[in-house]
Amino acid sequence: MRHSSFSLISVLLLSVLLAGCRTQEKQPEQSAAAPAAPDNGGYPAPRWPSYFKPPKSADELMPAARLLVRNKSGFLGQGMGILQSGESVLIVPNLQSDPMVVEAVVKALAERGVTAQLKYTFELMGQTREQAQKAEDNEHRGRRIEEAGIYQASGWITGQFPDPSEPKKWLKERRPDLYAELFPGEASGQAPAPGGAAGEEGALPVSFARELNLVGAGIQEYLKKNPKLRGAFWGTGGGTGLRRAMYPMQDKFLGTFTTDNIWNLQSQQTSYPGDVWQLAEEQVLEPLVHTDRIEITDPEGTNVWADLTQDMAERWSEGAYQRGHLYMFPNQATGRFGYSFVNYPGFQQKWLPREPITLINGTIAGTQGHGGFFPRWEVIFKNGFIADVKGGGAQGAALKEFLQYPGINERVYPYHKTPGYWYLYEIAVGSHPKGFRNPQPILESGDTLPERARSGVVHWGLGIRMWHDPDAPTESKVWADFTKKFNVPFDHGWHTHTYFTTYKVRLRNANKWVTLLDKGRMTSLDDPEVRALASRYGDPDYLLTEDWIPEVPGINAPGDYLRDYAQQPGAYSLKVIDSAGKGTYQHYFPLTPPGKAATPPTPAPVKR
Repeated sequence: MRHSSFSLISVLLLSVLLAGCRTQEKQPEQSAAAPAAPDNGGYPAPRWPSYFKPPKSADELMPAARLLVRNKSGFLGQGMGILQSGESVLIVPNLQSDPMVVEAVVKALAERGVTAQLKYTFELMGQTREQAQKAEDNEHRGRRIEEAGIYQASGWITGQFPDPSEPKKWLKERRPDLYAELFPGEASGQAPAPGGAAGEEGALPVSFARELNLVGAGIQEYLKKNPKLRGAFWGTGGGTGLRRAMYPMQDKFLGTFTTDNIWNLQSQQTSYPGDVWQLAEEQVLEPLVHTDRIEITDPEGTNVWADLTQDMAERWSEGAYQRGHLYMFPNQATGRFGYSFVNYPGFQQKWLPREPITLINGTIAGTQGHGGFFPRWEVIFKNGFIADVKGGGAQGAALKEFLQYPGINERVYPYHKTPGYWYLYEIAVGSHPKGFRNPQPILESGDTLPERARSGVVHWGLGIRMWHDPDAPTESKVWADFTKKFNVPFDHGWHTHTYFTTYKVRLRNANKWVTLLDKGRMTSLDDPEVRALASRYGDPDYLLTEDWIPEVPGINAPGDYLRDYAQQPGAYSLKVIDSAGKGTYQHYFPLTPPGKAATPPTPAPVKR
């Protein structure tokens, strides 16, 4: 593997793949499965999907692949079901994509009369697989899987500054101990200076933003040479950025390609009815235009609130939609052209100004983000800006340092009225009940990004960002020029995930509260209209129930949260993954896999 924790990871990965979990063949008609009983304080009990099967060949994945390529809805975009017989399409896998899964998807499309052409991201960037692998190995050298979330700080430094050498030098001079922890691969002195070309001996990968631009340009060049291609499926997240990177060919962006591993392909997400998914999202967003106050709590310690004017609420409601990733805070929904419900993933015609900006107060607390797990932290906001940081290991220490980075608090960013960068930008909510904790990225790099898609999971992002200038839904040139001129961060980062969140909005002039999330449950999934629509496809009790819920001591599992979990959440969660892979976990769900008889799952033997 690519990390120092080789023995632990290889054992875990082998046990997950071999033990597999339980067998099933997904059917359009889902069998009934009662939700697990709630545990402490009404929080839902832990669950782990019971239906994954370790495949031996692409042929064993074909039933799932056939469902995928017929579904017209997809995460952050459209699904492959929009393709018609006789058409051709470009699929852009990445370095981690499973060749067996890619093969199954291509075969399933061919059965429908659709021709798929493949170009990997590293190819479009002018690299070989070996060069791309070496660059990624260098980036992850010395990192700890169980605390991979602390490297969100490293990624923000190297990925969001136009010239990362300046903030790296600044941090190294102030806190050499902290720098060494965040950049362990440089301890040997072999890592190159920032800006080395990816693929060179010892080179570090390019930043995420630059990779987007390079791959987007490469896709456009390929599509120009192959004009009969309908478009491209590529990327695993950040649909706005993916679409923007293909400008002026943005309409050729068809959707993301997240189903490139055995877990996502076999999950219930691939066959989920798109109209049920979208209706549940619409029900969540419906009250936003009438909101004058937000209050959000979570048992890990989050407690925040914000007041909204009518103008703020109206702009928020117009820009809040992105399929699978709802913008549940006005700052993320503005400074852009909002997505269209009717012509998704196209944009609306109206630019939504950021100001007047919504100011948050209170505390965000959690133990993991997109990059993985980290010791519990608290990020405290006063009058819209970060005022203090407590805990969080190396990530928390780094954030506390960068709150004082030269110029970051004094400059007024474009389209803003107040100096400063350290706003709360993002409160985004996943909306798919079949989203889950994918073992593969966790065991490879510690990454927990995929689970943000599950309904009711909230991810919080710190900093600020603007997507569009008022004249067109393309990357903001004003914003890019400003960040390059002053070498200040281009985008937000430092994510926190919360899983048992209660999110309430108060309706203006009514003094009535509406609960949108209740202890991690997206309440629209219980709406009679949503249930009625779901019943057309099978058992609504199963279709609208989450297949995965994390196990957290002191919240929904025995133990003390601070003593048994908060400081080592990664170590605890890796044990859960290991248990689930061995077939010994106590909370498999559903006990009746969709389309199967009502018999409990039998744990598969573990081979090492």
